[in-house]
Amino acid sequence: MEHADIISGAYTYTKEAFFGLKFLPRWIVLFLYFVIPILVCLVIVSLLFQLAVLPLLVSVFVNNNYGFTASSLSGLLQYLAVIISLACVFFVPLIQGYCYRIAKSEAGEMPDHKNLWGLFFSGWRINFVVLYYAIPIIVISLIYAMIFYYLFPEAGLYTTIDVLALESLFTVLITLSYVAIQFITIILVSLYAFVGLVHLTRSGSLGQATHIREMSAIIKKIGWYDYILSLVIMSILFLLVTFILITLAQIFAFNGVAIVILIGVYLFVMIPIIVFFVRYLSQVYDTAFIVPEADEVDFDDF
Repeated sequence: MEHADIISGAYTYTKEAFFGLKFLPRWIVLFLYFVIPILVCLVIVSLLFQLAVLPLLVSVFVNNNYGFTASSLSGLLQYLAVIISLACVFFVPLIQGYCYRIAKSEAGEMPDHKNLWGLFFSGWRINFVVLYYAIPIIVISLIYAMIFYYLFPEAGLYTTIDVLALESLFTVLITLSYVAIQFITIILVSLYAFVGLVHLTRSGSLGQATHIREMSAIIKKIGWYDYILSLVIMSILFLLVTFILITLAQIFAFNGVAIVILIGVYLFVMIPIIVFFVRYLSQVYDTAFIVPEADEVDFDDF
């Protein structure tokens, strides 16, 4: 697999799709597909929390026994409202639906971004596959957590540990082993999930996209080394952008308006990055079905 050629192709596809004044409206529309569900949900949930939930919490927790104030409870509810509103991207999956169209299309141009109902239902097909692969991760993580804390109740990620004591060093090693097992599980399931998502768009079948043996066969055709390297390249770019945002968020940690602006900028920047990821992963998937050229050289002539 020529990783440089695939990266170059995905970059060219993304550049031609977004960078240029005549393509800016497409970028803005996709950004709105991200933002509008979040904003609508944020307004509804915030009003519900502040008008209905807050008075109830104030009557229960604002006293000498708990030490909460009405303003602190209001702030906590607002943070919760933000978290819930971000989850609306999952429940109104317009951007996922557009990613479905990108992965399905083998043309060199961006697909149409209209027909919201079509995007919505295609997005939910993506969500079903994500849930299929996410549920095992959640179940396995819970099993690991129960076994870990049952066998080592003194160990914990938030336990104060004296690293000079032998028992404490053992606790640290056990805790790190637990984190490593969780991380490896997520990585293994994600390997199948990514190729499953692209296979869903090409086959149109949820059953095929969640068939583990079929996904293993496709990855084997791609090459496990090349496939994992491709995901590492994608992860590095994503983590780089996220690291920049987190660094800026630390600088403006006490400015709520700045945090909101940073989140908006992050979502705006993520639009072409997501498109790049989807196109890149689709091209990696296509390498599994490239028929090698036959060598027709007649060696008897030498």
